[in-house]
Amino acid sequence: MGVVDHPGGPASRGCRKGGSMAPLVQNITQVGIVVRDMDRALDQYANKLGVGPWRVYTYAPPKLTGMRIRGVETPYSMKLALAWTRDMMWELIQPLEGPSIYQEFLRDHGEGIHHVMVDYGDRTLAETTAEFTARGWPPVMEGNYLGSQFAYYETEGSLTTTIEVRYSEPGWQRPEPDYWYPAPPG
Repeated sequence: MGVVDHPGGPASRGCRKGGSMAPLVQNITQVGIVVRDMDRALDQYANKLGVGPWRVYTYAPPKLTGMRIRGVETPYSMKLALAWTRDMMWELIQPLEGPSIYQEFLRDHGEGIHHVMVDYGDRTLAETTAEFTARGWPPVMEGNYLGSQFAYYETEGSLTTTIEVRYSEPGWQRPEPDYWYPAPPG
Protein backbone atom coordinates (compact mmCIF):
# COMPACT_ATOMS: atom_id res chain seq x y z
CA MET A 1 0.00 0.00 0.00
CA GLY A 2 1.35 3.45 -0.88
CA VAL A 3 1.74 6.39 1.44
CA VAL A 4 -1.32 8.64 1.69
CA ASP A 5 -1.18 12.11 3.22
CA HIS A 6 -3.89 12.97 5.70
CA PRO A 7 -6.72 14.69 3.75
CA GLY A 8 -7.01 17.48 6.35
CA GLY A 9 -3.27 18.19 6.36
CA PRO A 10 -1.58 21.46 5.44
CA ALA A 11 -1.50 20.74 1.71
CA SER A 12 -5.29 20.72 1.50
CA ARG A 13 -5.66 24.22 2.97
CA GLY A 14 -3.52 26.04 0.43
CA CYS A 15 -0.71 28.47 1.07
CA ARG A 16 1.27 31.38 -0.29
CA LYS A 17 4.32 33.29 0.83
CA GLY A 18 3.44 35.41 3.84
CA GLY A 19 -0.02 33.96 4.39
CA SER A 20 -2.59 31.52 3.14
CA MET A 21 -4.99 31.36 0.22
CA ALA A 22 -7.58 28.90 -0.98
CA PRO A 23 -6.10 26.45 -3.45
CA LEU A 24 -6.89 27.17 -7.09
CA VAL A 25 -7.16 23.45 -7.78
CA GLN A 26 -8.64 20.58 -5.82
CA ASN A 27 -8.01 17.00 -6.94
CA ILE A 28 -6.11 15.70 -9.93
CA THR A 29 -8.74 13.82 -11.92
CA GLN A 30 -6.84 12.89 -15.08
CA VAL A 31 -3.35 12.28 -16.41
CA GLY A 32 -3.01 13.17 -20.11
CA ILE A 33 -0.33 11.47 -22.21
CA VAL A 34 0.53 12.55 -25.75
CA VAL A 35 1.46 9.75 -28.17
CA ARG A 36 2.41 9.49 -31.83
CA ASP A 37 0.76 6.11 -32.48
CA MET A 38 -2.55 5.45 -30.69
CA ASP A 39 -2.68 1.77 -31.65
CA ARG A 40 0.77 1.10 -30.19
CA ALA A 41 -0.02 3.10 -27.05
CA LEU A 42 -3.32 1.29 -26.48
CA ASP A 43 -1.55 -2.05 -26.83
CA GLN A 44 1.12 -1.05 -24.29
CA TYR A 45 -1.23 0.44 -21.69
CA ALA A 46 -3.88 -2.30 -21.96
CA ASN A 47 -1.77 -5.41 -22.49
CA LYS A 48 1.34 -4.58 -20.47
CA LEU A 49 0.13 -2.15 -17.78
CA GLY A 50 -3.39 -3.58 -17.49
CA VAL A 51 -5.21 -0.25 -17.85
CA GLY A 52 -8.51 -0.41 -19.69
CA PRO A 53 -10.88 -0.96 -21.33
CA TRP A 54 -10.37 2.21 -23.37
CA ARG A 55 -13.07 4.36 -24.99
CA VAL A 56 -11.57 5.73 -28.21
CA TYR A 57 -12.89 8.95 -29.81
CA THR A 58 -12.02 11.26 -32.67
CA TYR A 59 -12.36 14.91 -31.62
CA ALA A 60 -12.84 16.90 -34.82
CA PRO A 61 -15.31 19.36 -36.35
CA PRO A 62 -18.29 19.44 -36.40
CA LYS A 63 -18.42 17.74 -32.97
CA LEU A 64 -15.45 19.81 -31.80
CA THR A 65 -16.10 23.57 -31.80
CA GLY A 66 -14.74 26.74 -30.18
CA MET A 67 -11.18 25.73 -30.96
CA ARG A 68 -8.63 28.37 -29.98
CA ILE A 69 -4.90 28.32 -29.48
CA ARG A 70 -3.53 31.25 -27.49
CA GLY A 71 -6.80 33.12 -28.12
CA VAL A 72 -6.78 32.66 -31.91
CA GLU A 73 -9.48 30.56 -33.57
CA THR A 74 -7.56 27.54 -34.86
CA PRO A 75 -9.05 24.28 -36.14
CA TYR A 76 -7.41 21.07 -34.94
CA SER A 77 -8.34 17.45 -34.40
CA MET A 78 -7.14 14.55 -32.30
CA LYS A 79 -7.78 10.94 -31.48
CA LEU A 80 -8.11 10.30 -27.77
CA ALA A 81 -8.67 7.29 -25.57
CA LEU A 82 -10.02 7.27 -22.02
CA ALA A 83 -9.79 4.63 -19.30
CA TRP A 84 -10.13 4.65 -15.53
CA THR A 85 -8.25 3.12 -12.62
CA ARG A 86 -10.32 3.76 -9.50
CA ASP A 87 -10.99 7.53 -9.48
CA MET A 88 -8.21 8.45 -11.94
CA MET A 89 -8.92 8.97 -15.64
CA TRP A 90 -6.14 8.12 -18.06
CA GLU A 91 -6.15 9.94 -21.39
CA LEU A 92 -4.05 9.09 -24.43
CA ILE A 93 -3.98 11.77 -27.13
CA GLN A 94 -2.71 11.49 -30.69
CA PRO A 95 -2.82 14.79 -32.59
CA LEU A 96 -4.28 14.45 -36.08
CA GLU A 97 -4.71 17.65 -38.11
CA GLY A 98 -3.93 21.29 -37.50
CA PRO A 99 -1.57 22.90 -35.03
CA SER A 100 -2.08 22.05 -31.37
CA ILE A 101 -0.27 22.08 -28.06
CA TYR A 102 0.00 18.31 -28.47
CA GLN A 103 2.02 18.78 -31.68
CA GLU A 104 4.19 21.31 -29.85
CA PHE A 105 4.74 18.87 -26.99
CA LEU A 106 5.77 16.05 -29.33
CA ARG A 107 8.17 18.39 -31.12
CA ASP A 108 9.72 19.73 -27.91
CA HIS A 109 9.62 16.69 -25.60
CA GLY A 110 8.58 13.58 -27.49
CA GLU A 111 5.86 11.31 -26.17
CA GLY A 112 4.93 11.45 -22.51
CA ILE A 113 2.84 13.01 -19.77
CA HIS A 114 1.54 16.29 -21.14
CA HIS A 115 -0.99 17.51 -18.59
CA VAL A 116 -3.05 16.87 -15.52
CA MET A 117 -6.73 17.70 -15.38
CA VAL A 118 -7.82 19.18 -12.08
CA ASP A 119 -11.05 19.75 -10.22
CA TYR A 120 -11.44 23.48 -9.61
CA GLY A 121 -14.04 23.33 -6.86
CA ASP A 122 -17.10 25.57 -6.84
CA ARG A 123 -15.80 28.16 -9.33
CA THR A 124 -17.26 28.44 -12.81
CA LEU A 125 -15.02 27.80 -15.80
CA ALA A 126 -14.98 31.56 -16.51
CA GLU A 127 -13.94 32.31 -12.91
CA THR A 128 -11.27 29.63 -13.06
CA THR A 129 -9.92 30.98 -16.35
CA ALA A 130 -9.87 34.52 -14.92
CA GLU A 131 -8.00 33.27 -11.84
CA PHE A 132 -5.42 31.33 -13.89
CA THR A 133 -4.96 34.34 -16.19
CA ALA A 134 -4.52 36.70 -13.22
CA ARG A 135 -1.72 34.43 -12.00
CA GLY A 136 0.05 34.68 -15.36
CA TRP A 137 -1.35 31.49 -16.91
CA PRO A 138 -3.75 32.37 -19.73
CA PRO A 139 -5.52 29.66 -21.73
CA VAL A 140 -3.17 28.11 -24.27
CA MET A 141 -5.76 25.87 -25.95
CA GLU A 142 -9.55 25.66 -25.67
CA GLY A 143 -12.41 23.77 -27.23
CA ASN A 144 -15.89 22.35 -26.78
CA TYR A 145 -16.75 18.73 -27.54
CA LEU A 146 -20.52 18.25 -27.80
CA GLY A 147 -21.19 20.57 -24.86
CA SER A 148 -18.19 19.71 -22.69
CA GLN A 149 -15.81 22.69 -22.58
CA PHE A 150 -12.10 22.26 -21.89
CA ALA A 151 -9.22 24.66 -21.40
CA TYR A 152 -5.49 24.16 -20.98
CA TYR A 153 -3.47 26.86 -19.25
CA GLU A 154 0.04 28.12 -20.00
CA THR A 155 1.55 26.58 -16.84
CA GLU A 156 4.28 24.40 -18.35
CA GLY A 157 7.04 26.99 -17.95
CA SER A 158 6.51 27.63 -14.25
CA LEU A 159 4.88 24.40 -13.05
CA THR A 160 6.68 22.06 -15.52
CA THR A 161 3.37 20.61 -16.71
CA THR A 162 0.20 21.88 -18.30
CA ILE A 163 -3.04 22.09 -16.32
CA GLU A 164 -6.40 21.33 -17.93
CA VAL A 165 -9.90 21.99 -16.63
CA ARG A 166 -13.20 20.87 -18.09
CA TYR A 167 -16.78 21.96 -17.58
CA SER A 168 -19.88 20.04 -18.60
CA GLU A 169 -23.48 21.03 -17.92
CA PRO A 170 -25.20 18.97 -15.21
CA GLY A 171 -26.55 15.80 -16.78
CA TRP A 172 -24.03 15.83 -19.65
CA GLN A 173 -23.27 12.30 -20.80
CA ARG A 174 -20.15 11.29 -22.68
CA PRO A 175 -21.26 9.90 -26.06
CA GLU A 176 -20.59 6.35 -27.12
CA PRO A 177 -17.00 5.96 -28.33
CA ASP A 178 -15.96 5.33 -31.91
CA TYR A 179 -14.74 1.97 -30.57
CA TRP A 180 -13.51 0.22 -27.40
CA TYR A 181 -10.04 -1.26 -26.90
CA PRO A 182 -9.49 -4.11 -26.44
CA ALA A 183 -13.26 -4.68 -26.07
CA PRO A 184 -16.25 -3.12 -24.29
CA PRO A 185 -16.48 -3.82 -20.55
CA GLY A 186 -18.47 -6.80 -19.37
